[in-house]
Amino acid sequence: MEQSAKLVCQVNKIIQMHLDRGLGYQKARSLVADDALRALFEQCMQQSYHFADKLQAAMALQGMETHAKPSWAGAVYRGWMMVRVAVCARKDRAALCCSVAAERMMGLSYELLCSNKYLQYYFPLLKFTFLKQHFSLTKTREDLESLLIRYRRDTSRGIDGKTFSVVNHLSNEPSAS
Repeated sequence: MEQSAKLVCQVNKIIQMHLDRGLGYQKARSLVADDALRALFEQCMQQSYHFADKLQAAMALQGMETHAKPSWAGAVYRGWMMVRVAVCARKDRAALCCSVAAERMMGLSYELLCSNKYLQYYFPLLKFTFLKQHFSLTKTREDLESLLIRYRRDTSRGIDGKTFSVVNHLSNEPSAS
């Protein structure tokens, strides 16, 4: 019984994180200027609400109650994100950095939950749901990280408009041979 109560608590926290994540992407979407980034944040927001609904439905099928709502910690994080974006010159990049950090935390929470042996033995269908969502969230995080790398590369242009990187700099040097 104790393991079941722990599991319900962990799942409620994941659902709560999804609700916070959805609100965070909604706020981030309103802070950025790039239309493609807005569309990506909209997609992430919809994914988050969809995952929260799926988890609540899966828990109901197992006969477990969930009572999750957005957290105070999520509200504080969204407030911090708004301040960070407001003071940064590159607002799109700052919002993207905040999103990547939040995605990493979500991934760690899923890894912890998926390693729960009680879940594996007593609720394999629920474990499958978590693994499927974890895979999708990992893909989303990787997409956001690759976009962040592109933003960093695009904003590292020199005065003459050429992109500066160590690889380009070293390849342009004359060889010593």
